[in-house]
Amino acid sequence: MQGALGLIEVIGLAAAYEVADVAVKTANVRLLELERSGRGMMTVKITGEVGAVTAAVDAAVAAGNRISEVYASKIIARPDREVVEWFSLSQDV
Repeated sequence: MQGALGLIEVIGLAAAYEVADVAVKTANVRLLELERSGRGMMTVKITGEVGAVTAAVDAAVAAGNRISEVYASKIIARPDREVVEWFSLSQDV
């Protein structure tokens, strides 16, 4: 598998939209979804090449911390096929 999966968990819907916007504007990544995580948190999921996802997550975390609180972030480089299927990603991850 090529590519990476980026996850950013942020508190608040407005912050999630800001995080998603910054991520896709920073690098050549694709927004997969914004998912409600509970307790007012949202998880922003992105995919793309490892370097692009890394840059997008770094910029998105900085933006998220400016307007709210980023609870967690994670970059999974070259995820296993089972992880890809679990997240319902396309085969281009």
